[in-house]
Amino acid sequence: MPPPDLHPKPANASRALSTPHYHMVPKGLSANAAWRRDVYTKAARDKGLQRALKQMCAEDILLYINLMCCTHDPRLMNRGLNPTVPFLTYEYQDKAALEIGNAILNGYDLGVEKSRDMGASWIILTVMEWFWHFQSNLSFGVVSRTEDYVDKRGDDKALMWKIDYLHRFQPRWILPEGRWLGDDDPNRKALYLRNAETGSMFAGEATTGEMFRGGRLSGMLLDEFASVKLDDGYRALSSTRDVTNCRIFNSTPKGSANAFYEVIHNTGLRKLRMHWTEHPEKRKGMYRGDKETGKVELFDDLNGIIPVPDPEKGGKAYVVFPDGYDFICDGRLRSPWYDEQFTRCTSPQEVAQELDIDYTGSDYLFFDAQFIQALRSRFARPPEMVGDIEFDPVELTPRRFTESDGGQLKLWMTFDDSMRPPPDKKYIVSCDVSAGTGASNSVLTIADTSNGHKIGVIRTPNMDPKQFSRLSIAVARFFNNAFLIWDASGPTGKTFTTTVIESGYRSIYYRRAEKKVTQRISEEPGYFILGDAREFLLTEYRAALGEYKFINPSEEGLKECLQFIRTKTGQIEHLASANSTDPNGARTAHGDEVIADALAALSILQKYENKNGQDPEIPVGSLAWRHDLRKNAKSKTPPDNLGPGW
Repeated sequence: MPPPDLHPKPANASRALSTPHYHMVPKGLSANAAWRRDVYTKAARDKGLQRALKQMCAEDILLYINLMCCTHDPRLMNRGLNPTVPFLTYEYQDKAALEIGNAILNGYDLGVEKSRDMGASWIILTVMEWFWHFQSNLSFGVVSRTEDYVDKRGDDKALMWKIDYLHRFQPRWILPEGRWLGDDDPNRKALYLRNAETGSMFAGEATTGEMFRGGRLSGMLLDEFASVKLDDGYRALSSTRDVTNCRIFNSTPKGSANAFYEVIHNTGLRKLRMHWTEHPEKRKGMYRGDKETGKVELFDDLNGIIPVPDPEKGGKAYVVFPDGYDFICDGRLRSPWYDEQFTRCTSPQEVAQELDIDYTGSDYLFFDAQFIQALRSRFARPPEMVGDIEFDPVELTPRRFTESDGGQLKLWMTFDDSMRPPPDKKYIVSCDVSAGTGASNSVLTIADTSNGHKIGVIRTPNMDPKQFSRLSIAVARFFNNAFLIWDASGPTGKTFTTTVIESGYRSIYYRRAEKKVTQRISEEPGYFILGDAREFLLTEYRAALGEYKFINPSEEGLKECLQFIRTKTGQIEHLASANSTDPNGARTAHGDEVIADALAALSILQKYENKNGQDPEIPVGSLAWRHDLRKNAKSKTPPDNLGPGW
C-alpha cells in the first residue's frame, strides 16, 4: 500500500478548512503536556504512527497547533517557570486560525485588530507555517516596520524567530529535511526559510514602498501595521496590491493618522477582532460599574482570593472577589486583569490603544472622529462634473470650462447650457500652496457664499507656486470674480502673493490680527498661517463644520481632518502622509485640503470683506496695468479669446 499523501491540497469544492481530529486534544496544560509526551514517545519507535500523525496534522490545522507547536512567554521566567509552553489555543484563537487559513486558501485580505497580548502574531505565523509545512510550492511574506523586527537571530520580537521557535521543539520526524540542524540548516538564511520537501518558502522584508514588488506570494503578514512610518504604510499598500491576494494586516490601533486605520475602516475588508474580553484568563471577573449609581454588573464567574496591585508596598495584595474587591465604576467593561493593566498605562490614549481597540481615543484628535465620520456618511459624494478651466496664459482671463474625466477641477455642481456659473452667485476661492515638487498637493477650494457649500476642488502636486497662482486667478475670475484667499506664509505664499498683485486681481483677503478683539485689517494680502493663526484657523473650521456653516462633500477633505492632533505641548500638529496611490500623484500630504477648506470657511464666517474696500495699488507697466488699459478700452466687442458670454 502506498504511503498517504503528506502534502494534500485543499479541495477547491469546499474552500474551507476542516478540523476532523481536533476533538481528541486535551486542553488542560498538564493534561496536554502529558498527552504530548505519550504521543511523542510512541511515535519515536513507530514509523507507521509517524506517517499517520503527519497525515492527521496535514488534515487538521488545530490538531497540528495543539499537538506539535509551542510558544514562548519570557514573563514566566520571572516566576521561576519554563518560558516554553505548549501552544494551547483558546476558542477565540481557534476561530482566528480558521479565518486566517481561509483567507490564505481563498485569497482575500484580512484586517486583524487586537488588544495587547492576544497572541495574534503567533497564531498568524503558525497558520502560515502549517501551509508551508504541508503544502507544496507556496510562498509567504512576513513584513514589519524594520528588518530587525522581521528577522534577528536570538531576538524573540522578530517574526521569523517565532517560526524557528515553532520548529525547535517539534519531534524530528515531523520536520522537513534539514530543519533539525537549526542554524546550520542550508535552507535557512537571513530573511529566508525554505521547506526542502514541499518547496514552500518564507521571505521577510521591512516595510518600504518597494517590498516584494514584482514578486508573487500566497499570503503576506504585515505586522503591527499601525506602527509603520506614515508614508511607508501607504506605499506598502500600493506595492503589495498585485503581489498577493491575501494580505493580513495585524495591529493594535495607533490613532487614525496611519494606513492601518484606513485599511481597517475599509467597508469591503474582512475583519478579525481579537478583544481582551474574549480571552478566558483576562476576562475573569469581568464587570461593568455604573457611573451614576455605582451598581456593579458581573459578566464572568469568579469567586475566591485574587492578587491585586499594592501601590504602598510595591507588590501584590490579596482580596476576596467579589466582596472585597474595589470596583471602578466608569461605565466601561473591566476585569481585575484590565484594572491592573489600566494602572500601568501612562495615559488614556495608551489605554484606548493597547486595551480597548479604540482608534479615536489613541490620539489626541483635534477633530472629533465620530462627527467627521457622520459628516462623511451624510455629505460626502462623488463630484458631479470633472474638467478644466481654459484661460489666456498672459491675461489670465478664463475662456471656458471643458469637461474631461482626467480634469483637475472636480465640481459638486452643474452648469447650464452656457457652461458657466450662475451670474447671480458669489463664490470664494481659497488656496493652500505647495512647492510643486510632488511631495504634497497644492489645493484650491471653491465655496458658495450663499449656503456655505464647498462646490469645487483642485489638487495638484507638480505645479510650481507661480503657475498655481495663475491658475487660481483664472478660476476665481471664472467663478464671477470670486473672493480669493490663500496661505501667504513662506516662500511659496510669497510667490503666490506677488503673482496676485501683479495680475491686478482685486477681490482678495488682507491679513488680520486674528487674536485681537478688533481683528484690524492690515496692509498685507493673504492669510499667514503662523503661530496662533494656525490654531485660530482650524478652530474656526471645526466650529463651522460642527454648526453646518460649511458643508463639505469631499471624502478626501473630510478624511484629512483626522490627520490633525493636539500634542502634549498643546500644539496642533499634522501627522499623516497621504496614500501613495493618490490619483493626484502626491507622495505625501500635509492636511493641504483641510487648510484650503478652512480658509474658505473662515472667509464665509467673516463675510469675505476687503480691506476698507480698497484695491491694491497696481504697478505701472505690469500685466495688471496693461489688463486695465485693455478693459477700459472703448471697443464694444470683447476680445475673441475670452470665449462666448464674456
